[in-house]
Amino acid sequence: MILVLLVNLILATGKQKQHHLHHQVMFNREQNVVVLDRDNFDAALMNFQVLLVDFYAPWCPHCKNLMPQFENAATMLKEKKSKITLAKVDCTQESFLCMKFDVRGYPTLRIFYHDKIFHYNGDRTPHGIVEYMETHLKQEEEKEKQRIQQEQEKLRQKQNYP
Repeated sequence: MILVLLVNLILATGKQKQHHLHHQVMFNREQNVVVLDRDNFDAALMNFQVLLVDFYAPWCPHCKNLMPQFENAATMLKEKKSKITLAKVDCTQESFLCMKFDVRGYPTLRIFYHDKIFHYNGDRTPHGIVEYMETHLKQEEEKEKQRIQQEQEKLRQKQNYP
């Protein structure tokens, strides 16, 4: 009986932590770009469907040139009510995150979608960022749809053969 109670308590605690991460974290935004740090990064992965994260250093001239473009793209996506969210991580403040995601130069852009990480290889203008991200998302959703259809087909075949 005590073992059952302990297991239920452990399970409830895990669910509570997930619920807390998903619903209780407030995200600061600067020019429609979500500001991420060690404390809210995991919650962001759970909260936002698709994230394009700019890992940057404030002193970097390339980062300084990209940021207004990135901010404009974030505004465009917000106005479209897109499921794509743009975020940034200051690597001078969040070195742990930058090491974790193998950031070797600035700026580094990574796409986070359904427990997958992709390198961003698109244009770095507002329209280029939006177009690349929308195309990338469509491709990933199509792959996911095909994978589900294949799994359903396998299940149907198994049901037809005893």
